[in-house]
Amino acid sequence: MSVFKGPAHIGIHTRDMERSKAFYIENLGFKLEHEARLEKPGNQWVNLSFLRLGSMLVELIEPSDKTKAGQGQGGSINHIAVEVKGIGDIVKTLKEKGIEMETEQPNSIPHLFNGVKTAFFKGPSGERIELVEYTEV
Repeated sequence: MSVFKGPAHIGIHTRDMERSKAFYIENLGFKLEHEARLEKPGNQWVNLSFLRLGSMLVELIEPSDKTKAGQGQGGSINHIAVEVKGIGDIVKTLKEKGIEMETEQPNSIPHLFNGVKTAFFKGPSGERIELVEYTEV
């Protein structure tokens, strides 16, 4: 029997693997889970790094030809969302680290999922990241 079980991971292109890994690990609390290098024809390669935060797995993808990072092959993803607690303090800390926030202060959306707060910013490869804090009932 075939069953869709849920998200496996989110793939994000990067032109600078070390910078992207450091960003997710140092700023968002992800942990490095696995790395691999895939050899391609024509002396090309793709580096992969899988980072985990709780049940979320992000796959950073760095091609040998940096001009291909983020082009073709998969359409686009509007954003990835990370669930947090203490969104106000987290936004403040990210700003102090020099991370430019798309959302200066968390937005409250009381009618969504019994109330949420959100804030958006960009990762090092231009990926849009949303912080989400669910209102505790």
